[in-house]
Amino acid sequence: MNALWCGAAQASGVDYVELRREYGRDLLLIGGLDVRVLAQDRRAMEEEILSQVPPLLEQGGYVPLVDGRVRSHVPFENYVFYRELIRELSTR
Repeated sequence: MNALWCGAAQASGVDYVELRREYGRDLLLIGGLDVRVLAQDRRAMEEEILSQVPPLLEQGGYVPLVDGRVRSHVPFENYVFYRELIRELSTR
């Protein structure tokens, strides 16, 4: 196995950017974005996403997703913003 999809990564203290530094592209990554941030404002969501997604995508072997199921308390507009930002970053 050479891939990791860690549920509740942020809550557990798992840092995908640090994992990539340690293991390089030998470890493929899925997720890692703190799902709890989707209930916050756009600034918090951008900060979370921009701190992780660009460097991981640049190296390849990464599928950007939140680290858990999106719950009903997350405003739909926030979910749409999250997905659109991920799409924009993924097509650069």
